[in-house]
Amino acid sequence: MNRLDMSAATPKKERSIRLILIEDHADFRESVSMVLTERGGYECVGGFSTMEDALEAIRSGLKAELVLSDLGLPGMSGIVGIRKIRELLPDARVLVLTAFTDKAKVFAALEAGAHGYLVKAGSAARLMETLEEVLAGGTPLDPKIAGMILQTFRQLSPISGAESLSARECEALQLSAKGLTRKEIADELKLSEHSVTEYIKRSFEKLHVRSLPAAVSEAIRRGFLDLS
Repeated sequence: MNRLDMSAATPKKERSIRLILIEDHADFRESVSMVLTERGGYECVGGFSTMEDALEAIRSGLKAELVLSDLGLPGMSGIVGIRKIRELLPDARVLVLTAFTDKAKVFAALEAGAHGYLVKAGSAARLMETLEEVLAGGTPLDPKIAGMILQTFRQLSPISGAESLSARECEALQLSAKGLTRKEIADELKLSEHSVTEYIKRSFEKLHVRSLPAAVSEAIRRGFLDLS
């Protein structure tokens, strides 16, 4: 099982974020928990090997601002569980942390309500950066996943739409779809990270979607983006 490279993790935050971790491999779960607790300023309030155990704890009153979940779990799958978590903890941000990279699972997880998708093989620094972006309202995707999704989007045919996106909203959405982080988009567009988050959030609202793939898909269908 993959272990995180902890050497490049970011310094500990001043305020701890309550976190639930759902991962059936104990070594990896402990590795992630240690990185987040010791270097990231996150408090792991619950570590579970099955989705059923996590949901039972949440129903019993366990609260968190952030949930990290694998998809390939024994018993209930992560995809089914994400939908239930979103119902029980509507204000929590949910990040998929998994080894799965096939298109069907990626789209299913994001359609279920996941706020981001990260592949396990990354570094601790990448994990910390992704969590910061998720908590700030972004929808980060692992670069491998972003490339695969873009290839799918290129096959869509535009249709007319009512409400249009601004030039900045389109730029932020397009760069986000390519896998750039909030900071990288801000540097590229010479904006603040807060502005980037607001542009992406507004594009979601205008397109009436809640995930990055859905936003990009809808923007292409309405003729706002061209990823060819």
